[in-house]
Amino acid sequence: MQPDLIIDMPMGETPTPPPTAHDDVGARFISPSATLQTLRDGKRWRRPSPTTWHFVTLLGDGLLLITLSVWLLPQPNLGLHASNSVFGMSNAHFIWLCMVFAAWSFAASITGVQKLRCAASLLKGPMYALCSLGLALICSSALLYLFIGAGVLAYIRPLLTFLLVAAVIFSLWRLALAEVINLPRFRRRAVIVGVNPVAQSVAEEFAKAKHPGANVVGYIGEGIAPREQQDELPVLGGRSALHSLVQNGLLDMIIMAIDYKANPELFQEALEGAQHGVAVVPVTTIYESTSGKIPVEDIGDQWHTALAAQQDVTALYMCWHRGMDLVFGICGLLVLGVALPVLAPLIKLDSPGPLFFRQERVGYRGRNFRMWKFRSMRSDAEGAGAWTTRGDARVTRVGRVLRATHMDELPQVINILWGDMSLIGPRPERPDYVAELEKNSPFYCYRRSVKPGLTGWAQVKYGYGDGEQEELVKLQYDLFYIKHQSFLLDVLILLKTIIEVVLGHGV
Repeated sequence: MQPDLIIDMPMGETPTPPPTAHDDVGARFISPSATLQTLRDGKRWRRPSPTTWHFVTLLGDGLLLITLSVWLLPQPNLGLHASNSVFGMSNAHFIWLCMVFAAWSFAASITGVQKLRCAASLLKGPMYALCSLGLALICSSALLYLFIGAGVLAYIRPLLTFLLVAAVIFSLWRLALAEVINLPRFRRRAVIVGVNPVAQSVAEEFAKAKHPGANVVGYIGEGIAPREQQDELPVLGGRSALHSLVQNGLLDMIIMAIDYKANPELFQEALEGAQHGVAVVPVTTIYESTSGKIPVEDIGDQWHTALAAQQDVTALYMCWHRGMDLVFGICGLLVLGVALPVLAPLIKLDSPGPLFFRQERVGYRGRNFRMWKFRSMRSDAEGAGAWTTRGDARVTRVGRVLRATHMDELPQVINILWGDMSLIGPRPERPDYVAELEKNSPFYCYRRSVKPGLTGWAQVKYGYGDGEQEELVKLQYDLFYIKHQSFLLDVLILLKTIIEVVLGHGV
C-alpha cells in the first residue's frame, strides 16, 4: 500500500492524523494527504499559462480574420496601376489584407478582446469580438477611403456581408474557446487561508458556480484539526503546508480569508507566495467575481468593499442608460396600448376591482412615487398578507399568467418615461418594508443612490424575495450592480430578463 504524502514540516510539528468518515457525521471527509498527492500527480501535466492562452487567442483570431477576408472581401483597386512597383496591382490584395488586419489589431487593442479575462468569459468573449469587428469595419473603410475616395461606397456591401458572417463565426469561436479555458483541468488551483464562516461562504460559492475561476482544493488554517471542517474541503495544514504547496508549484491562487492581525506569520507566508507567481487575492474580491454579489454580512470592518469606488459614472454610460430608458419607454407605451384592450376585460372578469394597481414605493434618493402595475391579485390582497410568495393564494388566475410573463410590470413604462424609474436597477420597495429592512442592514439605504428599475441584477439572479432574509440576499446582488454598473452588465441583465420572460419564470 502506498503511504500517504507527508508535507515537509519544521521540527516538533506533527501533522494531525485524518479522522475516519464516522468522525464527522453529515460531512464527507477527504484526506488532506490524498488531496496533496492528487495535486502532485496533476503537476506532471502542466496547464497552459496565461501567456499560452493569449497566444492561442491571437493565433485563432488571426487565422479566422485572414481566412474570412480572403473568402469574403473582393480585391480593391486601391488606385495603384504600376504593376512593377512594390505597391502595384499585383500586391493590391496583400495591401488590402494588411489594412484589414491592422484595423482589427487596432480595434482589439482598444476593446481588450484578446486578454485572458475576456477570452475566458462566455459573455465578454463574443460581445467584445462583435464590438471589435464593428470598430475594425469602420477603420477599414476609413483606410480604404484614403486610397480610392468616394469609391469606398462600392465596398460597403461586401464589408457588411463580411461583418455579418464574421460576427457569427467569431462568436462561435469565442464561445468554444471560453468553454475550453473553463474546463476543470485548465482552471487555476487555489487554497483558502482561514477556516471561518467567510471562508466557508466563498467555498460554497465556488461549488455552486457553473464556471468558477479556480478549483479550491482546501483550507489553510494554523492549529485547525481536519475534523473541524464544515464541508467537503479538507484542511490541508498550517503555515508549513502552505509553504510546501507554494515551493512545489502546486498553487496558482491564495484566497485570503484572514487579516494580518489574526495571524501575522500565516499572512506573511501567503504574501511570500506572490514571489513565486502565485496570485494573492482578498476573499471579498473573489467572492464578488464568483457569486455576483457582495457579502455584506461578512465584510466586517472592510465596509468600503461594498461601495463603489466613485459615485460618478461616465457621461457615455449615462447617455446609454438614459437612451435605453427612453427607447424602451416609448416602445413599451406602444405595446401597452395594444395589450390594454385585450387584458382589461380579462382582468375585470377574473376578479372584481380596478384594472391598475398603484402603490407607493421608495425611489431615487428616498423620494416616494406611485408605481403602476396591472392588478394581479384580489382587490383585498393588501390586508391578507405582506410578502408575496410563490403559489400565493391571493394571485388571480389571470394574474398568474401576467406574473409568469412579467406582463403585470408593463404599466411601469409610465414610471420610466416620467423619470421615477429606470429600465435596469434595484426593485423599489414599499416605505414600511424599507424601514424594516434598514434596521437589519445599514447598507440597504445605499440602494437609493441609483434609480429603481423594472428589472435588475437581483431579479435575474435571485427572483422574488418572500421574507426579510431573502430580501437581504437580494441586497447583496443590488450592491454588486451599483458597484459594477457598466454597459456589459446592463446587456447581460437584459439578455437574462428576455430568457426569464420567454421561459415564463415568475411568481
